[in-house]
Amino acid sequence: MSKLTGITLITAVCLLTACQSSINTKSIKTAQIDYKRAESFLPQNLAPLVKNTKLSPNWIDDGNTFWFKHENLNGHQYIFVDPQNNLQKPLFDHEKLALSLRQSGLKDAQKEKLKLTALDVNFPQISFKHDKSNWQCNIDTYICESSTVKDVAVEPGTSSDGRWQLTVEDYNLVLKDLKNNTNTKLTHDGSEGHPYGLMHPNPAYDLADNKPYKPMQIYANWSADGRYVMTYRLDRRHTGKYSLVRSSHQRGKRPETTQFYYPSAAQDTLPTAVLVLVDTLSKTATHLQAPPVMQTYFGAAVWGWWQDNGKFVYHNRFRGNRQYFMREVNPKTGTVRVLVEEKNDKYIDPWVQQYWELPEINAFVWSSQRDGFQHLYLYDLSNGNFKNAITTGDMTVRVIRGIDTEKRQLYFEASGKELNRDPYYRHLYRVNLDGSDLTLLTPEAAEHDTRVSPDYKYFVDTYSTATSAPISVLRSTKDGSIIRTVQRADTSALLATGWQPPKPFSVLAGDGKTSLYGLMYLPSNFDPSKKYPVIDDIYTGPHNFFTPKSYVTYYSQANALAELGFVVIKMDGRGTSKRGRAFHEYSFKNLSGGSDDHVAAIKQLGQRHKYLDLDRVGIFGFSAGGYDTAHAMFKYPEFFKVGVSASGNHDFRVDKAGWNEIWMGYPETPHWEAQSNLNWAKHLQGKLLLAHGELDTNVHPAATLQLADALMKANKDFDLMIYPNMGHVLDKNPYFVRKRWDYFVQHLLGVEPPKSYSIGD
Repeated sequence: MSKLTGITLITAVCLLTACQSSINTKSIKTAQIDYKRAESFLPQNLAPLVKNTKLSPNWIDDGNTFWFKHENLNGHQYIFVDPQNNLQKPLFDHEKLALSLRQSGLKDAQKEKLKLTALDVNFPQISFKHDKSNWQCNIDTYICESSTVKDVAVEPGTSSDGRWQLTVEDYNLVLKDLKNNTNTKLTHDGSEGHPYGLMHPNPAYDLADNKPYKPMQIYANWSADGRYVMTYRLDRRHTGKYSLVRSSHQRGKRPETTQFYYPSAAQDTLPTAVLVLVDTLSKTATHLQAPPVMQTYFGAAVWGWWQDNGKFVYHNRFRGNRQYFMREVNPKTGTVRVLVEEKNDKYIDPWVQQYWELPEINAFVWSSQRDGFQHLYLYDLSNGNFKNAITTGDMTVRVIRGIDTEKRQLYFEASGKELNRDPYYRHLYRVNLDGSDLTLLTPEAAEHDTRVSPDYKYFVDTYSTATSAPISVLRSTKDGSIIRTVQRADTSALLATGWQPPKPFSVLAGDGKTSLYGLMYLPSNFDPSKKYPVIDDIYTGPHNFFTPKSYVTYYSQANALAELGFVVIKMDGRGTSKRGRAFHEYSFKNLSGGSDDHVAAIKQLGQRHKYLDLDRVGIFGFSAGGYDTAHAMFKYPEFFKVGVSASGNHDFRVDKAGWNEIWMGYPETPHWEAQSNLNWAKHLQGKLLLAHGELDTNVHPAATLQLADALMKANKDFDLMIYPNMGHVLDKNPYFVRKRWDYFVQHLLGVEPPKSYSIGD
C-alpha cells in the first residue's frame, strides 16, 4: 500500500466515523426533543389546558332552576340558570361576596377564586363550608356570618341518628347504645374463619398510604329510622389468603408482608354470607332464611340498600353466574322474597342489572339482556309479576336519568338505535312506562351526557365527539328543543400545543361483516409521506368498551406515545360490551380471542393508509390488556414485534373469581388451561417487556412471575421489571412510562432513546 493510499484510507475512515458520530449526535438530540414534546402530551399535562368540558347542574329545590361552576382564565364563577325565563347570570355579585367574606375574617377570599364547598342555595340565603367553618350569606344584603364546625368523628357502624353503633368484637356482633352507654353482645359463635359483620377491605388503600392493613372493618347497613341494621355472617373457612411483600420502606431493611383474603377464580370454595338482621328494639340478631350470598372480590359480601318503603333489597347471584336474583327483606316479619330472577345458559352480566323502585305506582323497573340487548322491564312491586317491556329493539339502555311517576314516563340514555353513526353514542330518550311513545330528545350524532330537572321539564345536555369539543345546552323534555347554549368548552390552550384529536375509523371484524370502531392517534408533526410504526393500545375486557366516544381523548397515554414517532390504535373488538348480547358473547370462554379483531383491523388500516408500516407493529396493555398484549405476542408472533405487558392476569386462576368466572364459566373447563398465557409462552419471537407492581392487590404479581417462569423454561429472551411500592396501575409511575417509551423507541422505531430521561424534571 502506498503512503498516499494509506492516508486516503485513514481519511475516509475518519470522515465516516465523524459522519456517524454526527448522525448519532443528531439522532440523540432529536430523540431528546421528541421525549420533551411527548412529556408535554401526557394526560396530566394536557388535561389542565381544557376548561368547561362538562356541566354538572345543581338543581335548586325540586324545580328546574340550577347553578353551576364555570371556569375562566382567572379562576371560576358561579352561574345561575332559570330555564322557564331563559335567563343566565352570575349566581351572586362575586366581588361583593368576596369583600364581605374578607371583612368577616376570610382573608383569602378572591372574587374569581371563591372556594364554596357544599354550596346550598335557598334565595336569598346561600350556605357553604370553608376549612372548618360554616358560612351563611344573604346575597341581597351581602352580610355573612360564620360558625365553627366541630370535628365529630363518626365511628364505623353508627346509625344516622347517632343513637346506636354495631361493632365486631372477637368476631361477634355487639350492639352499643350510645345514649345509655350500654353494650349487648348479640352473637356468641363467631370465629376468625366464620365471623359476623366483617368485610374484606382492599389492602391497596392502606398500602398506598404506607400504613398497616386494617382488615377488621364492619358492614352495617342501617335503616333510615335507626331501628334495623343489616349485616351478615361470613363463611371464609375454606378461602385462601394472598400475601404481598413490600421490599423497600423506611422502617428498616426487613421486607414487610401483608396477608389478605382473596377469592381467586376456579378455587373450590368462595366466601359466602348469610344475611343477619339486627333489631335494636328487641336487641336481637336474626339469621334470615335465604340462600347465601357469594363474595367474589374485596369489600362487603352484600350489595344492597334500604328503600323508602322501609324494606331492604339486595342483589344475589349464584356461582356459575347463570342465575341472578333481586331479593327483598321485610324487617318487620324477617322474611325474604324474590322480586325478580334472571337465567341464562351462558352468563348473567352483573354490570347491566339495574333496579329502580316506584312505590308511588306499586311497581319497579328492572334491566336485563334477556331479549338480546339491555332493556328495561316493568314489574308489579307487590307480587313481583311481570307487567310489560318498557324498551325494545336493537339498542342498549345505558342509564336511567329519571322516572316521572305522575306522567308515567321514563327518561333514559341508550346507544345503538340511531343509524349511520357510531353505535356507542349515547342519546337521551323519553318513553311511557307501558312502552309506548318512544321519543329521541338528543338527535345530534354525538356522545350525550344528560341530567334531567327534578320537575322533568328540562334537561342539561353536554355533547361532544372524539373530534368536536363539548357543548352544554339547556333543552326541553317535551321535544328536545334547545332553549339556550349554556357553555362551550375552551380548548384554545390545548390546541396551542399542536395537539390534534385522534382520527376515528371503522373497519370490519375478523368475520368480515361486523363493523368495529376505533381511533388513530397521530403525531402532531405527522407527515403522510413518511412510514410510521403502529402500536396497538389493547384492552378487551368484556365488562365494558374502552375507546373514548367524547372529547376526553387527551387523557390517553396514546397521545404521548404518538409524539415519539408512532401511530397508536385504540379500538373495541367483538366480545366487549354495549353492542348487544351476540356481539358480547364472542368473549364467552374465549378471552384469548380478544386480539383477533385487532389484527384484522390493523391490516385493513394498512391497506387504506400507506403511512402505516405493518412490518413494525407493537402492542401494549394493562391488566386484562396486559394479558392481551402477551397473548397477542404469542399468538401472532409474525405480526406483533414488540410488546409491553403491565399487571397482566396471565392465568385466570390467579386472578379474582368475580371477573374471570363470569366470562370463562364455572366449573373450570379445558378452556381455562388452553387460554393461559403460560401455555403459549413457547411461541414468543419478538421483544417483550413484562412489568408488575409488587403491591398489586387486584392482579397478584404471581401472575406475571409465573409467566416469567414459563418463558425461562422455554428458553425465551424477554425483559422483566417488578416495581417496588407500586400497585395495579403502573401509569402512575413516571419511570414505568419512560421505560415503555424507551422499549418501543429502541426496538420498534429503531432509535437509541435518550439516556435516563426523567419525566417531571
